[in-house]
Amino acid sequence: MENFLLNIKNEVQKYAETISQIIQMDVEIMDSNFIRVAGTGILKEKVGISMANESHVYQNVLKTGKEIIILNPKTDIHCLSCPTRIDCKEQLEISTPIFLENKVIGVIGIICFTNLQKINFIEKKEQYLSFLKQISDFISSQAYLFLEASTSQSKKDFLNTILNKIEEGVIRYNNDFQVTYLNEVARTLFETTIIKENIFIENLKDTFLEKQEFSLIYNSKKIKVLGTEFQFSSFEKVLIFREKKALHNSILQISNSTTGTLVKDFIFYSDSMKKLYERINKISKNPSTVLITGESGTGKEIIARTIHMNSNRVNNPFIAVNCGAIPDALLESEFFGYVKGSFTGADPRGKIGKFELASGGTLFLDEIGDMPLYMQIKLLRVIQERKIIRIGSNQLIDIDVRIITATNQNLEKLVELGEFRKDLYYRLNVVPLEVPPLRARPTDIFIFAEHFAEKYATLFSKNFFNISTEVLEIFEKYSWPGNVRELENTIEYMINLMDEKGILLPTHLPQKFLLPNENLSFENKTLKYMEIEMISTLLKKYGSTTESKKRIAKILDIGIATLYRKIEQYNLKTLG
Repeated sequence: MENFLLNIKNEVQKYAETISQIIQMDVEIMDSNFIRVAGTGILKEKVGISMANESHVYQNVLKTGKEIIILNPKTDIHCLSCPTRIDCKEQLEISTPIFLENKVIGVIGIICFTNLQKINFIEKKEQYLSFLKQISDFISSQAYLFLEASTSQSKKDFLNTILNKIEEGVIRYNNDFQVTYLNEVARTLFETTIIKENIFIENLKDTFLEKQEFSLIYNSKKIKVLGTEFQFSSFEKVLIFREKKALHNSILQISNSTTGTLVKDFIFYSDSMKKLYERINKISKNPSTVLITGESGTGKEIIARTIHMNSNRVNNPFIAVNCGAIPDALLESEFFGYVKGSFTGADPRGKIGKFELASGGTLFLDEIGDMPLYMQIKLLRVIQERKIIRIGSNQLIDIDVRIITATNQNLEKLVELGEFRKDLYYRLNVVPLEVPPLRARPTDIFIFAEHFAEKYATLFSKNFFNISTEVLEIFEKYSWPGNVRELENTIEYMINLMDEKGILLPTHLPQKFLLPNENLSFENKTLKYMEIEMISTLLKKYGSTTESKKRIAKILDIGIATLYRKIEQYNLKTLG
C-alpha cells in the first residue's frame, strides 16, 4: 500500500508530462516514502532517487494534507528552516497533496525556475490550481483502480473531463489514425460535435517558437498547428496543439497592460528586439526626448508609435513629419503655422503648425538629419523654451509636446562635418534607441514573412497556407538591404503569383533572389544555389537561343531536356 505510486509509476509519469505540457513548468511527483516517482525536464533524470534530504516542503504537505504555494522562495515562512534555502534557485513552488481514502500518499510539485514562468502562473493561478487538484484526484483514482484491478475506461473519461478545461486543442488517435477523442477546443476548430472519421496528420518537419508544426485535415477542414505529439499508450498517441494562425496573431499584437490598446505591426521574436521593447516600456511613461537610429526600412516610425501608445499621452495626437520630404521654404510654416495674411499664397484663414497639432501628444520628426541648419536653430529654441511663434505673429504659444526623432544617418559624423548642430544633437539624443537591421535578427524575418503573407492574402482574397522551407532558407541567407520594407514588398509580389494551393515557393520569388549573390560565402551556398548561379552565368554569357542552350548543356554535362527543365524550374527564362 505504501509503495502504490511506484506500482503505477508509468501512469504517474504520463500525468506529470501532461501537467508540464499544459502549464509549461517542471513537475515532480513524490510518494509517501520520499521517492521521486515521476519528473519532467531536468527533474526526469532524478526519478527513482530518494528526496529525503530535499523534500522539506513536501514533508510538510504529507503531514498536514494541505496544499502549499510559495511565491517567494528563500523568504517564505515554509522555507526558513530548509537546509538548502541559501542555494535554492526556484522562483515559485506549488505542492499539492495526493489522497487515497483520506490518507496522503504523495505530493505533486510544480517548480518554476524563471520569472517569466512565475508571471504566467500568477496570471492563471486559479485555473492552474483547479487543474492540479483534478490531476491529484485522478492519480488517486488510478491508485484505487490499480488496487481494485478496475478497467482503464474511468481513466480516459476523467482525463477527457480535465482536457476539456484547457486552452489547447487535444486530439487522441490510434495507430490507424482513427480519432478516439477530441477536446472542446479541437471540436470547435474542426467544427464538429461528434467523432466520425480518421484524421490526416502531416509533420511539416519545421519548428516555430520551439514547437513542432503539423498540418491537420479532419471533418473536411485543413488547419496548421504548433504543438507536441507523444505516445500515450502502446496503441494511442496524443497531440496537444494551438492553431498556428491564432498563436501567430497573439505574437503580432502587443498589449499595453495599462491602456488596453494594441500596437499593431510591432513584430518581433528575436532577443535583440525583445530587449528593445523592454527598453521602450521603461522610457515610454517619461517625457524625455528620444532619438531612434537605424537603417531605412527597419520600422523606426513603428517604434515611435509604440512609445506613444505606451505613454501617458496615448489619448492625445501622434503627429509624424518627414523632414526630408518638405521643401526648405515650407518647413517653418509646417512646423509653427502662420496667421492670416502672413505671406503671398498663404491660406487666408491662417494655419496651425505641427507643434500645435501635437500639443499634449507626441511629435515624430523622421529623417531629422535632413533638416537644414536654419531650422535646427529654431527647433533647438523650441525644445529649450517649449514655446512657438506663428509666422506673422508676435504672440508666444505654450506647447506641451514630447519629441521623438529618427534618422538613418550618422548624426555624430554630420556634427563633425558641420552639417548638424552639436547642441541640438545632445538635446535630441537624451534617450537613444537603435533598431537592428533585419539581417541581424533572422527569427524576425520568418515572423514578418508570415504576417505580410496573411495581410496580402486577405487583401487579395487569396487562401494562404504556408511558406515553403526552401523560401525561408533563401530569406535567411539574403542580406535584406531594404530591411522590413523590402521584405513586405517581396511578400506582396509573391502573393500575387501564388496559386490556389496557398504555398509560397521559390518560383514565386522575384528574379533577384535567384541570381548570383556575390556577398554569399562559399560555405553558405547550397548545391541548389550554385546550380542556379552556374546556369544563370552561362545564359548571360551565351544567350538563350536553342544552339546556345545546347552548348550550355554540353558544358554542364547534362541533357538538353534537363537544362530546359531546370530553366523552367528556377524561372530563368528571361536571363538570356
